[in-house]
Amino acid sequence: MRQRVTDAELLMMRIFWRENRILTFSDLRELERTAGWKKTTVQTVMDRMRSKGTIREVPGYDRRGDVAHYEPTVTEQEFMMDESETLLGKVFNGSAVKMVAALRQGGRLSDEDIAELQAFFKVAGAGND
Repeated sequence: MRQRVTDAELLMMRIFWRENRILTFSDLRELERTAGWKKTTVQTVMDRMRSKGTIREVPGYDRRGDVAHYEPTVTEQEFMMDESETLLGKVFNGSAVKMVAALRQGGRLSDEDIAELQAFFKVAGAGND
């Protein structure tokens, strides 16, 4: 199981995933504008993520001056799978059916969502013949 990611760390991870490249501290400072963070907050979140192992400094990357380069250690897909499993286990006792039923009853699944899920399962089921 991976380390839990805070909401602040998730904001930063989304930048890594969106950019899909190695980033510097300066790249991540967009959070000052988009999330209203201070420069020190960006640094603190980065430090916490490095200590957790969710991002790492890229060794030997084309270092210019004292500028370090960072990359995530988890993909967005891996993160979604981990979080889905946690939510499923914690809230729905491991039942995906209960989760989908709750989403439908809560009005969170549109008819288009349901049609997309049906098509997904039809295609996924066709591969099991």
